[in-house]
Order: sequence, then structure tokens, then C-alpha cells
Amino acid sequence: MTIHQQVKNWAAENRISVPAFRAISQWLVDPEFADFVEEIQLLIEDEDIDELEDAFRTHIEFGTGGIRGKMGPGPNRINLRTIGEAAQGLAQYILKSGIEDARDMGVVIAYDTRNNSDVFARETAAIIAGNGIVARLFDGPRATPHLSFALRQTGAVAGVVISASHNPPSDNGFKACWIDGGQVVPPHDKNIIAEVGAVKRLDRIDYADGVDRGLIEVLDEKLDAQYVEKLVDLSLCDARDIRVVYTPLHGVGSTSVVPALQNLGYSHLRVVEAQDVPDGNFPTVAGGVANPEDPGALSLAIEEARRVRADVVLASDPDADRLGCALPDPQKGWDAAPDNLAINGNQIGAILCYYILTSLREQDKLPDRGIVCKTIVTTDLISRIARDFGLISVDNLLVGFKYIGDVINNLSDDETFVFGTEESHGYLFTDFVRDKDAAVAAVLLAECAAQLKRQGRTLRDYLDDIYRAFGYFCEVQKSTYREGAQGNEEIAQIMNGLRQDPPAEIGGYKVVEVIDRQTNTVHNVQAGSTRTIQGAMGNVLAFTLSEKGHTRVTARPSGTEPKIKYYVSATSADCTDLAGDDLAQTRENVDQFAQEIVNGMLVSAECALKEVRSGK
Repeated sequence: MTIHQQVKNWAAENRISVPAFRAISQWLVDPEFADFVEEIQLLIEDEDIDELEDAFRTHIEFGTGGIRGKMGPGPNRINLRTIGEAAQGLAQYILKSGIEDARDMGVVIAYDTRNNSDVFARETAAIIAGNGIVARLFDGPRATPHLSFALRQTGAVAGVVISASHNPPSDNGFKACWIDGGQVVPPHDKNIIAEVGAVKRLDRIDYADGVDRGLIEVLDEKLDAQYVEKLVDLSLCDARDIRVVYTPLHGVGSTSVVPALQNLGYSHLRVVEAQDVPDGNFPTVAGGVANPEDPGALSLAIEEARRVRADVVLASDPDADRLGCALPDPQKGWDAAPDNLAINGNQIGAILCYYILTSLREQDKLPDRGIVCKTIVTTDLISRIARDFGLISVDNLLVGFKYIGDVINNLSDDETFVFGTEESHGYLFTDFVRDKDAAVAAVLLAECAAQLKRQGRTLRDYLDDIYRAFGYFCEVQKSTYREGAQGNEEIAQIMNGLRQDPPAEIGGYKVVEVIDRQTNTVHNVQAGSTRTIQGAMGNVLAFTLSEKGHTRVTARPSGTEPKIKYYVSATSADCTDLAGDDLAQTRENVDQFAQEIVNGMLVSAECALKEVRSGK
């Protein structure tokens, strides 16, 4: 029996879907996919039907930041073909954009330390150049925000970064940026998707030939120096006497975070040697997932901090756009469990926001119409801080830093962007780049800690002061993974169920409003009324559990991983009965309240799935 006949039989037996069968057949016979035939044959011989179904049933699509996913053969995987299609689609859109001199303006391409990132970057350059557009490729791995800076600095029409951020080692991706240096937003993202979908063949040029003809340029270290200079200029104080342990988690952070801190004069900076080696397998990171959101990923850095008696641990993800932080426990020092040492992205964001605004006000540099941005799943503590300083808080943005970048692009002449943050450890101060930047956050967090040390205080003390001033906020995120084709279907069913028949209460607490960002409507449950809101639309549902709206749970499918995320926010500022005699009691009350909401939301989600399946 031939390989093709085997797949045909599986389709006839309903063991594999018709779309997957058609795609497998095309990839086996079409010369455009000849390089993948051997890998596909191995999957068929191993009868790995689940992998074949998931890899071929559909085509990978742009999510919150481009395409990202597992590497392997098939249209629903990251490989030379899907990366090539993304590059070809981007090139076609650039040529149709009507932008004068777009070919000469060129496209800047960066890549991280993941497996195959350099290969995918060279292929992207070969295809961009094959369409007659100058491709400018970094000579080695660089940070995603460095790409944003280089794009703006060189006057390029677009940019590409090859990375899967903090995803597992099996993954990679392609993220497109537009002329402003930010990730593509409507209408550009949808138009690029349309162009990618129309790709039949790839117009590529031999890489070496492209270099000889001047269509592929290799960027030198000049841009590195300019970028680091901008990072150094962000400093708001001269305090530097602090012991910092930093880990790039086998990523590119040593090209941005390290030179920035060194140039600022941090003589007690220690870089975790074992994790300063670029390696896409992330061999020394617990679980192999280099995600600074996960306290376990900071374990090796915490060991180093214990050894050198550090004041703070900083960690960036593989493409150095996110920053994690751990602090010694007030009683146990660095001997406490990593979960008790790491602070989350909302807490880091609150510290940075308060430090920046306080420093600017003390220096009489606070703009009259300053803008602070956050996404809808990020703590409302940011909004309370911004408004207390008289600034404008843009706090209804969909998930994805590209929406913060879009706000920057559309500011009026009398408005000034000051700070942007998202709960997933993304931060930006000023607008010289248009993406989140671990180096920006590291510069500010390190000097804030150093300034506090001068006063005999710590970042934990600082955070507690913020809570006392604005109310204690607790944010909890819970993700449930649902792999493969069935998992995608279940995620859609849960969201549909929650949307069609919203829960009246969650964890025993009544739902006050249901906010649906797919239709941009807000339904008041008690009044039975519905109003519309402005903003970008997306598959996001929020259920508020208090009149002020700060206590809520938000549900959304991940744009980059096979999971559905639930974000819970609870605060004593909303529910005065949760306030204790002191901050410790208040913290305990609110944390328990938040966990009850988490548990209740998981039950509501499962009920929604069952109801959709039963046809109710």
C-alpha cells in the first residue's frame, strides 16, 4: 500500500478529516513542498494520526503578534514553507501599499536564539529580497524591541522578528512590524493575512546572490550602540549601589539588558553564566520553558542570588521583551520557595508606574496630558496610580502590546506617552521603541531598588506602600490547556457557551455586568440594559463582580498557545468589607476571595462546555 493510499483509507474511515487529507495529499505531490515529503512519510509510517490531523487540518493564522507554534511539516506548523508564506505575503502587501520608495526603505529582520531562528531569518531575507525589497538582517540574535528601534532608526517600511517569545523549545514564530516600529494592527494585519492566504509560490533569491546584489544587507554594531545609548538615557536617578543577578535564560538579553546596566555603572551585576549561553533547548531552565512569568524559570538565578547575597533577581525571556523579577523574602531571604520570591507582572508594572510618575513629578517633568496605557486584563491599580498623578489612563485595550503601540501612534499633538504595561511582564517607558522591552524595565527596576536601598528600604516595602495608598489588588491567572483539533473545538465551545448563556454568579458572587469585546457591548445584569463601548474587537469576555468594576474575571483564548486563559482581579478598593485591620489581613482576605472566584470560573466554564455539547 502506498503512503498516499494509507492516508486516503484513514480519511474514508473518518480517522482523519477531509481538510487534513487534502492538505497532506498536496504536500506529498506538489513540488513546492518537496522538502517536507520525507518528514511527512515518517509521520504516516508511524501512524501518528493525531499529529497529522493537527498539522494539516488548517493553516496557521496570525494571532496577537503574528504566527507562532510548533515546528514541523504541515500548514499548521512553523517551517520554512509557512515562514516563507508569511514573508511572501508581507512582501506582496508592502508592494501594494502605495508607500513611495518602499523597496529601498526595506525590511529589517531580527531573530532570537531559538532552534532554527537563524535559518528562518535567512529564508525571510531571501524572500523579501526576491521580491525586490531590500532586506536588512542583523548579524546575530537580537532582542525584539531592538528590531523596533532599528526599524524606526533606519526608516524601514516594515520589520520581522523570528521568535516564539517564551513558548516551549518546540516552537518558533514570525512577527511582523509596520513602519512605525509597532506590531501590525488593523487593517494591516488582516491585509497581510489575506496576502499570505493567496500565496501559491515563493519568490526567493539565493541568499549569497542577494548579498552580492545589495538586496540583502547585514546590519553592524552601530545600531547596537545607538540602542544602548537610548536605554541609558532613560535613567531617572543616579543610584547604582545594588547587587543584581540577571539571567537571559539562554536568550538574547545579553545584547540589551547587560550592556545597558553595565553602561549605567552597576558594578555588582552578576550574570548567570550557565544561562548566558544561547541555546534554543533552554537546557538549564526548569521544565525547558524560558518564561520569566514562571517563578520556576528563575530557580538558577535565585541560587546565584543566595550565593552572592543579591538584592534583586532579574530575568528576560528568549527575545528579551519581557522581564521577570524575584526579591528576597523579608524573613527567609533567598531560602524561601521561588513562588514566594517572584513578584508578578502586575506588581512589577505597578512599581514601575509609581516610580516613573513620582520621579517625573519630583523633576518637574510630568507632562500635562500624559498617557498611561494598559490592557484590559492588567491590574486596575495602574489606572488608579495614573489618575492620582493627573494623567490619562487608557485602560480598555485588548491583549497584545501592539494595541499600546497603536495608541502611541494616534496621540494628538498635546498628548505625551509616558508608560505602558501588560500583566504578562511587558513594559515600556517613553516611545523610542514601540514594543515592550525587558531592557527598559531592567534599567528602571534596578535603579528604583538601588534608590530604595539608600533609604534602607526594599522593593517589597515600596509595593506595600503603593497598596496602602491605593488599595490592595490581587490578580490570579489560570490557564487550561486543550491540545489539538479537539482542544481548539472545546475552547470555541466554552467561549460560545459563556457568551450565549453567561453565568448569573461566579464562585457564589453575583455577576453585575458582562462585557463582550467581540461585539463591544456591556450588559448590565440587574438592570437588564445593554450599552455599546468603543475599541478594537476581539474574542474576550469579562464578568464584573462589583459595582466599581475593578473586581472581575476575564476569559480569552490564547492567541499563541492551545489554551484558554482566565484572569481574576480582586481588590479591597472595591470591596471594603475585605479590608482588614492591617495590610497583612487585607491581603489574606482578598487573596482568598480571588481564589474563590478562580474556582468558580473553572466550574462555570465546564458547565458552559457541557451545555453547548448537549445542545441546550
